[in-house]
Amino acid sequence: MKHENKVNVILFFALICVSTASIFARWLDPVPAVAIAMWRMLLGSAFLWMYSLFYPQSGMTSKNKLLTMISGMFLGLHFLFFFTAIKMTTIANATFLATLAPLFTILIETLIFRKKIIPGVIFGLFITFVGMVIIIGGKLEFEHDQLMGNLSALTSSFWISITYLITEKVRRTTGTLSYSRSLYLWAAVLLFVTALIFDTSVFSFTSMEFTGLLLIGLIPTVFGHSLLYYSLRFVSPSIVASVPLGEPVIASVLAMMIFNEFPGILVFVGGAVILMGLFKIISSRNN
Repeated sequence: MKHENKVNVILFFALICVSTASIFARWLDPVPAVAIAMWRMLLGSAFLWMYSLFYPQSGMTSKNKLLTMISGMFLGLHFLFFFTAIKMTTIANATFLATLAPLFTILIETLIFRKKIIPGVIFGLFITFVGMVIIIGGKLEFEHDQLMGNLSALTSSFWISITYLITEKVRRTTGTLSYSRSLYLWAAVLLFVTALIFDTSVFSFTSMEFTGLLLIGLIPTVFGHSLLYYSLRFVSPSIVASVPLGEPVIASVLAMMIFNEFPGILVFVGGAVILMGLFKIISSRNN
């Protein structure tokens, strides 16, 4: 198999895996968002550390250890805000708005790292903004849970975009497992401290709930996000950040089949506009 085809297969498999996260989170509705996020990260890290016992991995430099810790903190925030959104809005809304990382990675690279902005990117940003307005615009009362859920999902995109940018730098000299196992562990540490601060229980679960936590730690985390981080050695952060653009479609279909959760027509219209805008951004950037 050609190298390019191998990477494409890996990215597609990662997409399928990450698309299950919101479904597991809805299944775990009684479990607090911070607990879902913490156990997802802790179990994901534990699986990778156990694997490393049989297949030892290379270490990291002091600089990369520091960058990994910082990246892990942002990843923890991403999942905290994302799982909070799942509890306050529809799966379709949450997943569409939580996959806007390419928008933020490009804004950060342009505004902070002073990379040249391309006219096609500006047009794509405008289209994406229109899509966000269509999805969020129907809920203008700030007291409304769904609006707050939408904003939480949007914020989660910002946190994961920073993780992608840092990951690109670390992955140049660090293996996937060495990076991912520490990344998830630092995310879990942040989330555990957050749970302590807000006096939220992260240990009281039924056997069924713990089964769900095990699955969310394995499928969308180890087989999903870890493969995305692996791909950053071969493709740019914006391309990897664009892979989850397919997640809202897969997750929305699963939500309709499993939970009979049918989002309004504006969600599909706004989601389609967002996808067009993001694809315009990515295609313009890679021409």
